[in-house]
Amino acid sequence: MSEKNMNNVDQIRDLIFGPQMKEFEEKFETLHKTLKSVEEKITHSFKESHAKLQKETSRSLEALEQKVDNLANATQKERTKLKDLIDTTDDALSVQLQNQKDEFLTKLRIMKENMDDENQKIHENLVQMKTQIESTLHEGLSGLGNEKLSRDALAGMLLDVAMKIQGTDVNALLTQEPKTEKK
Repeated sequence: MSEKNMNNVDQIRDLIFGPQMKEFEEKFETLHKTLKSVEEKITHSFKESHAKLQKETSRSLEALEQKVDNLANATQKERTKLKDLIDTTDDALSVQLQNQKDEFLTKLRIMKENMDDENQKIHENLVQMKTQIESTLHEGLSGLGNEKLSRDALAGMLLDVAMKIQGTDVNALLTQEPKTEKK
């Protein structure tokens, strides 16, 4: 087709579809303006929503940071309180332990002194018994003189010595009634 024919076809088409094309172009133009308006509204709404969301996020983040700071401060205070409590308890336990140690050492010292006193008394008693035994033996031996020592006399002397060691008197033992066994 030649250029002339093409122009003819275009003219024919304009004649047949001309009013409809104008109408379609007007509708497209209206639709285009409407779409542009909606796009602007959506963009504006999106920007506003985005700005609001950023503000909300910033406020929430600041509130969260504040809560974290408050929690960190509270934790630090609790940690300090617990450390002070531990230190106080440790000091109190140290004082109690020292007091108990001092009390134990005092009791131990008193017991040692008591034992020393008891040892001293026992030693004095032993010396006194030794003296009594020696004096009793000397009396018995001097009373015998050159006489022979009988078994009964020796048994009596040894019994007397044994009773003095036990702290009982021979005369009290002899005055007791003998126990009779029942058959």
